[in-house]
Amino acid sequence: MKKVIYISLIFLFACEQVVVVDLPQPQKLVVLEGWISDDSTSRHPIRLTRSNAFSSTNRVAPIDDADVIVQARTGEVFNYSYDQDGYYTANSEYSGISGVAYRVLVFVDSMEVRSEWDIMPEKVQLNNIQIQSFQENDPDDPSQQITIYYPKANTIDPVEERNFYRWVFYKNEEIYNEPDPFTLQDDRLFNGNLIPNNFQNFGYDAGDEMEVQLISISARTHAYLSLLKSQITTLGTSGGTTPAIVEGNLSFISDDSPLVLGYFGAVSISSQKRTVR
Repeated sequence: MKKVIYISLIFLFACEQVVVVDLPQPQKLVVLEGWISDDSTSRHPIRLTRSNAFSSTNRVAPIDDADVIVQARTGEVFNYSYDQDGYYTANSEYSGISGVAYRVLVFVDSMEVRSEWDIMPEKVQLNNIQIQSFQENDPDDPSQQITIYYPKANTIDPVEERNFYRWVFYKNEEIYNEPDPFTLQDDRLFNGNLIPNNFQNFGYDAGDEMEVQLISISARTHAYLSLLKSQITTLGTSGGTTPAIVEGNLSFISDDSPLVLGYFGAVSISSQKRTVR
């Protein structure tokens, strides 16, 4: 790739010199995104794509010629087939089991990609969600007040083990990840106690369908998502985290193979739905 750099030599010759610099083409890395859960009605899609340069405006390129399987340490094997847009789905519905370790194996570019084993955590039940509200000025008419509704979610953290959580919200059956793409939590400060969470940043209107998911994740998954969140939320800000490649739990078998981006994990999910009234 050639990039033209204009160097202004105002003080020397009051003219411009064109310098052509040969820059290496960025390597297109394999990116894998996949999660399996204890949802017995899912085929647990896994997506494979190739990365773009940071400044590229092109869509990621889907990989459609890989072989994908998921293994359980108990010996079960789940075969996947290509669907569309880089997504592979299991040939039949299946459910992950708490306490069992899983990994993904992918055969692509005549090489094998493997994830580390990830143990599916025990499900922590979402006890209930309550709909709370507050008043704020109408952005279209500041003289008027409008009502914003938000979920208050309660759960009891198990005392026997260290627990890590991700909260996911849906509005009218669509994922709701603004303003926080990753709402993460651990029980370091409230182990074994009731966890009352007031999610005031996730506002709903009357009549909306609200769904709240409490997702139990492993310590390794929590660490990966925390690092990914820090990269996303501070990108382009001063004094934030320096942009860097976020390495997951995937690698080619050969030591001299390129980096693999993304993550494969096993999670358990407890969810509840409400209609905002």
